[in-house]
Amino acid sequence: MPIKILFEELKEHIKKFPSVLLLIFVYIFIIPQVLSYDQSWVEPEQFYIKMGVVKTGEGLNFQDLKNGLSWQLFEIQPRSTRPLSSYFEILDTKFRVWLWHFMMPHPSLSLTWLFSLILTPIFLYCLLRNSSIGTDVAITMVAFYLATPGVLSCEAMLFRPAKPMTNFFIIFCLYLASRLKKKYIDQQKDIPWGGFIIFWSFTAFSFYWDETALLIFPSIFFFFPQVIRRKSFLWCWLSLPVVTYLGYFKIIPYLSVWAGQGLPQLTNYNKFAMMGHAHSFYQSMMFLGSNAKNLILETMGIIVPDVFKAPVLMAGCFYAAMISWGITLYYIFKVKQKWDLRLLFLVSIILFFNYLISITMFIWGPYYYGSFWSVFFVIYLAGLMENARIPRKVMIVCFFFILLNMANAFLVTNKIYKKYHYYPYNPWVITRYYWYDRSRFDPHVKPLLNGSQVKSLIYEYWSNVRQGKPIEQLPFPRELCWLPVELEPDKAHYWHNLLTPDDVFYLKGK
Repeated sequence: MPIKILFEELKEHIKKFPSVLLLIFVYIFIIPQVLSYDQSWVEPEQFYIKMGVVKTGEGLNFQDLKNGLSWQLFEIQPRSTRPLSSYFEILDTKFRVWLWHFMMPHPSLSLTWLFSLILTPIFLYCLLRNSSIGTDVAITMVAFYLATPGVLSCEAMLFRPAKPMTNFFIIFCLYLASRLKKKYIDQQKDIPWGGFIIFWSFTAFSFYWDETALLIFPSIFFFFPQVIRRKSFLWCWLSLPVVTYLGYFKIIPYLSVWAGQGLPQLTNYNKFAMMGHAHSFYQSMMFLGSNAKNLILETMGIIVPDVFKAPVLMAGCFYAAMISWGITLYYIFKVKQKWDLRLLFLVSIILFFNYLISITMFIWGPYYYGSFWSVFFVIYLAGLMENARIPRKVMIVCFFFILLNMANAFLVTNKIYKKYHYYPYNPWVITRYYWYDRSRFDPHVKPLLNGSQVKSLIYEYWSNVRQGKPIEQLPFPRELCWLPVELEPDKAHYWHNLLTPDDVFYLKGK
């Protein structure tokens, strides 16, 4: 009976707000496709990190408090900017280790899913609604955000929790600002100090997940300047860079030394040092066009397929999406839009992304590293969509085809990233893939295992461990190099020589 009532209520919501269908489509089709065993994968660096984490035992303990400040383990470089990500990774790894006692965890399962797939969409929707965006447009934009490659990549690939958690806190802090504006400024009331300090504190806290969270600081000037219009609030807000500087260069290094992890001097971090070089600036300018194109078009799900080789369905989805984007943009530009400084902020983010990528990998897509762009792009696009007054049915049909093509586009992109991290290549090959011709990658190098084989092997190893059988001498395909660390954490010291250049690894006991 409750299920019937719930179904009836859902039907009523769909009648009132048909854009809910798009959100349902994302959750029941796109996300399950992306999280299939064929698509999901564990980034190889996780082997080293997991091995270091489980050395302190399966359960959380005091040593983890010190281990979370081990920049040698989590960062390799003397990076002191994201200790919260390290602590979350300890929690996440031990959560997965605990799950093995009861069930077989999905390869990319992470506690970040709670934030990325549940809390982030909720707060993004509330943020848009607080910003005077209509319900249908807000729901459509949430569905679009969830299907962007930057967001999907954080779920398909198990890697550091830094980016998905940073994306959540960017949205959450912007939501807090929108709430202060709606509740007080729009009602012509003064914002209480208590409410502002909560907003300030969450913002300061978010800067220790990843450096890209620093974008929250300037974004408030462009999206919610009313919140810091009072002089005392403005000075308090301007204190954030000073407080963060002390955290990065004084407090976190002091705590690291206290924990016996050595002194992380951020100025010795190679990427930090490279940012000030003139050569880095000229290099980034060389790749600005390519990185900007990749960031914008791939976020929109636009990857041009080779129509002579692509399946008919994929080519059809691409052309349907192009027509849909054409209709959407027609309605957007049909009315007089207010082109404010938020557009300048979006352009500055493109430049920021290009500069960071150019000093690391030269050319990259929005996959994982560019996920923060999706947040601001969707907020700005929502405003354009709301002003355009596009008919609801037209909007829903257009975005259905856009989302469908985004799913296809992501699966193609994910295959490239997965392949060049796993097989006889390294991530630098991805740069060449983006730099030259996207169709020019070796089609003969196939994954060693397909999705069903991966799942079957994981189950086989898991069953052996549950039955007390030794697995030290079993071959482990490269896709599963992370598996023994989680399955038998008490033997983590056996596996320090596990990684080799070969495609197949063997557990080696001392």
